[in-house]
Amino acid sequence: MQIKKELYFFVFLGLILLALFLRVYHLGQFSLFSDERSSVLLGVANTNQGGMGELMRPDKTFTPADFWAPRGIKSWLDADARGDVSGNSLVHDMMLKLFAWFFGKGDAAMRSVSVMFNMLTIWVMFRWARQFTKSNIWTLAIVLFAAIEPFFVVYSQQARNYATSLFFTTASNYLFWLLVIKREGDLNGNKKYLLLWVIASIGALFSTYLTVLALVGQFAYMALFVRNKSIWLRMITRLGIILVPFIAWFIWGPARYFMGFQANAAEQLITYIKKNGEIPGWLEFATPSNLFKRTISILSDHFFWTNDLYVKHGFKIGTVLLAGFLFLVYQWVKSLDRANRGVYVLGIIQIVLPVVFLFAAAVNAGTTSGFFLRYACFGLPFGIFLSVGLFDYILKQAIWYRIFAFVYLLAQTYQLVELFVPLYTDQHQKYTFSVNRGPNPYPLIASTIQAKYQKGDTVVYPSSKANILDSKYLRNLVIDPLDAQNVNLYLSETDSFIQRLDPYMQDSVLIKKSNGQVIVIFDFKKGKYRY
Repeated sequence: MQIKKELYFFVFLGLILLALFLRVYHLGQFSLFSDERSSVLLGVANTNQGGMGELMRPDKTFTPADFWAPRGIKSWLDADARGDVSGNSLVHDMMLKLFAWFFGKGDAAMRSVSVMFNMLTIWVMFRWARQFTKSNIWTLAIVLFAAIEPFFVVYSQQARNYATSLFFTTASNYLFWLLVIKREGDLNGNKKYLLLWVIASIGALFSTYLTVLALVGQFAYMALFVRNKSIWLRMITRLGIILVPFIAWFIWGPARYFMGFQANAAEQLITYIKKNGEIPGWLEFATPSNLFKRTISILSDHFFWTNDLYVKHGFKIGTVLLAGFLFLVYQWVKSLDRANRGVYVLGIIQIVLPVVFLFAAAVNAGTTSGFFLRYACFGLPFGIFLSVGLFDYILKQAIWYRIFAFVYLLAQTYQLVELFVPLYTDQHQKYTFSVNRGPNPYPLIASTIQAKYQKGDTVVYPSSKANILDSKYLRNLVIDPLDAQNVNLYLSETDSFIQRLDPYMQDSVLIKKSNGQVIVIFDFKKGKYRY
């Protein structure tokens, strides 16, 4: 099925603009939440949440110049080690710093890193689709499904590393497909593609450690289907190049604390749940029922045709619909010849493998805190390929199947687009728990200090615990300088404001005048505005 080139271009342009609009609309409207601030602090200010405990001791004063003072590579590596899961998002953090230099530290600028990488992911998927399907209308369908994919849109609006890691794994899988599965002429020996595969794979590994599963999936495919020794030699030697910096990062870099952090966090989470009870939808015991529901939700959300159905119709009906969809996929993939089947078989491996790993990890930890789609998102592009491919297969069946498919397409498109409404109004939304946020309070506090501070004044910050985890890798056990850190992020290194922390004050940021007068700059209302 083909459409004219002129129309093809304008439809493609329209879909790309739609994708961009969905990702940038209200991009900076609502404040960064805790995990986003953690990424920004580490990426831009080279410090982790709760770090700088020595600089910000209650018996000392400090200035923004002290906060921004260079501390060398050792200090940065230490902060990275104490950050989210011990240095697992190096590439994303570097991009945050680069964007801060060029575009400032506003919330929209920080989230634009994710927008950029997700738009690049769509471009890779488009380029990939043009090479394994002869129908240009189906390449447009892939762009459409990617444009309105809820996971893509939601995580494009967060300053976290998921869109970054998704881009690099998609690029790595695409290049692997070119080198190993497509194998036209001497393509599998093309040094340019081999180099790009190495770069993309290293980028993936330094976006989040779980992306190593994408490499495991690639070589699992080779073990099952590739017998060409020259291909194995090329890929194995390049794999060695990929793993050298990754292993070094685990031996000498921040990642050496990774396993300790995981064990520490798992212990605290299971203790918390036993003491305080489950937090539905996030922190639950790894019971068979909870694991089953989480597995169904993750697998369902990989595919356009089953996305969110378990929410709309309950898990029983959602499971039946997912099983029916997977049966149709099996029938369709089985009907393909080997040349056309490879990309879909690789996709099935890349979808199933992370889910199996996360399932096992949840059983081992005793909780479902790490069993989410965001940790298994590397198969999402393949989920879109499978969804479009199955649609093409159904349209070759009897007229009644085609009518049903078109009606279902319209209904499912409507209900997926409907999911964006709470995203743009910051109500209860898919994939995230932050609701009812206002603008980021920390730039507001910083600008107020710059406007009202006079020589001889002292800015006083509260010390308030804001994280259920009290990990030795994350938190300072004496005081919590998080509010001070977040305000100083938006102050200049040339500012000389005298600042200190009050370990007994929990919510108010004050200016104490030299004459004893106290001005309340901001009150977090018992954490209401910490988001």
